Amino acid sequence: MTKFSEQTSNWTSHEIEMLNHVEVFLHKPAIMKKGESLLSSLGEGMMLELEQSKVPFPPGTKLNKTQLVRGENNGGFPFLSLDIPQMFSKVEMFTFRTLFWWGHYLGFSLILKGKHVPRYAVKLAACKKNFAGSNVYLSTAPTPWEWSLENNNFKKVEDLAEGEIQSLIETVDYIKVIRIFPMNDPSFNSLNWVEAGITAWKDLSSITTE
Repeated sequence: MTKFSEQTSNWTSHEIEMLNHVEVFLHKPAIMKKGESLLSSLGEGMMLELEQSKVPFPPGTKLNKTQLVRGENNGGFPFLSLDIPQMFSKVEMFTFRTLFWWGHYLGFSLILKGKHVPRYAVKLAACKKNFAGSNVYLSTAPTPWEWSLENNNFKKVEDLAEGEIQSLIETVDYIKVIRIFPMNDPSFNSLNWVEAGITAWKDLSSITTE
């Protein structure tokens, strides 16, 4: 008898249960398609909103073009993301990104980097009370591309002192503020993505205005 003939698969009962659980895979294509449709509607609404926006956008910011991305592995989970407005360069970022992250949340985030960050930080600290009770978080991770609320990657804006907000932003050298709508919240099913997204844009982008 060889050593290979002695080997067994050693699946746990939980692993076997998961191997036989097919429903999520059967419904996943339709769920992702629905998410894409909702994000597309948000993109159209945002283009109309940006036509009348008073936000001082950096040169080169795309206001009438959306970028919708579908991925399979953000921390092991499928996701959809929508960027509008969007501007990325080696030294500057100005984008509003919506993330639909399977098993986690729908999040509306404003990502900022560049010479104006210190001014934005002062404004965020001064108006932090405006975000009370609205599930708005400030990223404290070394990179703006971390989305997990675990591992101390985010802090709730309303819980931070003004000086702490500015200190945290100085440490990471960018700003990412995000409004979270958890998928396990009972109200998620009735959430109007277009209204919620445009409202989040207006609220978050207020830190960039004079």
